[in-house]
Amino acid sequence: MKWPPTLCWTSPTTKNGNRHFQVKSYGGKKDKRWVQLFPLKDKNSLVKISWDDLKTNWKSGWKILPKD
Repeated sequence: MKWPPTLCWTSPTTKNGNRHFQVKSYGGKKDKRWVQLFPLKDKNSLVKISWDDLKTNWKSGWKILPKD
């Protein structure tokens, strides 16, 4: 996957009631890359994850999710 990351992501699991996130910032080099995301419903809440976790477990873009 290409660096820098795409803007929109769907989490594999719910994080504080949210699954759709947008990139706020990113940084690092090589194996130390990280991405800071915020959920669409709460722009003040931030999640910081490694680039490896994002590209391996998350889906790029906002995916349509089944109802709970």
